[in-house]
Amino acid sequence: MLRRLWPLILLLAGCSWLSDDKGIFVDRSDDYITVKDNPPLEIPADLEADRVQDPFPVPKISEPMRPEYFPGRPPQPDAIYANDNRDEVRIQRLGERRWLVVPEPPTSVWPKVKQFLADNGVPVSRERPGEGRLDTEWLTIGNQNYRDVVRLVLRDSREAAGITTGRDRFRIRVEQGLRERTSEVHIRHENDTFAAPGPDDLIDLNATPSHLSQAEQELLSELGAYIAAKVSEQTVSMVAQDIGSQVKSYLDRDAQGEPVLRLRLDYERAWATIGQSLLRASIEIDDSDESTGIYKINIPENLEVEDAKKPGFFRRLFSFGDDDYRELQLRLAKASDGTYEVYADDAEGKPLDRDFAQQVLVLLREYAA
Repeated sequence: MLRRLWPLILLLAGCSWLSDDKGIFVDRSDDYITVKDNPPLEIPADLEADRVQDPFPVPKISEPMRPEYFPGRPPQPDAIYANDNRDEVRIQRLGERRWLVVPEPPTSVWPKVKQFLADNGVPVSRERPGEGRLDTEWLTIGNQNYRDVVRLVLRDSREAAGITTGRDRFRIRVEQGLRERTSEVHIRHENDTFAAPGPDDLIDLNATPSHLSQAEQELLSELGAYIAAKVSEQTVSMVAQDIGSQVKSYLDRDAQGEPVLRLRLDYERAWATIGQSLLRASIEIDDSDESTGIYKINIPENLEVEDAKKPGFFRRLFSFGDDDYRELQLRLAKASDGTYEVYADDAEGKPLDRDFAQQVLVLLREYAA
């Protein structure tokens, strides 16, 4: 009897051998869970490392999705959308804060900012491309006519404020924008008559107001017009690659596997960003409480991403149709690293279905500006 069963035993063993991770037909369906990055290319000591560079570097992903929360299927990449303002260079404002939004990655914006200063004959005293920071030299401004726009902006702003003494400089920072392949440019003006010059090292420009807000605003307008005229030029700075290494908004999963939208912003701007995203997406806001970080909204049950190639794409990023609406809560909370997290919960504050919650957070991120 046992002799008759041997062929069947060997056949079953052979089938499992053919389909395991070491057989002829290798099962790779779960390989994404244990995948690791290859080590970087090592340049021999006798070669010049700066001449061996990737002309088309792939941006780093700061926080990859945790694959263990996707049993049976790998996590899909988030969709990247454009909107009606994707080709516009514009000034964004929140209270007294202003910054320039550019539809290009920081590696393209950095050299254009430097070229703007060079074309206007403004020397740079200090620069750190990795942090996207530079300071101009101190400029002595008189009442004469100037040919460059930077000194004209300073002259007019000083006259409007009644300032006749002191030297002026601008402190500039190029940062990653809220969406991929976008940048922000922040500018602060300093006059050494108002106070002792600020530290030469890196400073938090968000916490440092300009001495002359008019000078800041006018220079942002001039720089924006300059970059807009050159927006099609594909200049790329290799030394500025690290500027975009930390994106300001990205989807992640927390320790329990719940979707979360992480914002590398201060609370005031994070709160305003959520509200602006909802308005741009035409999502109804029932109530909001900034002190608790809660938005109560009504949103369609079915959020179907539609074809980006069809006309009217911006209005059809998400197909709302005639579906039933759900009451949700968007909860803004501070993370342990000082950034802020956005969660999508149901009306009672309990976690949503994870796939639906992620769709809601993707919508928020893609309508952010």
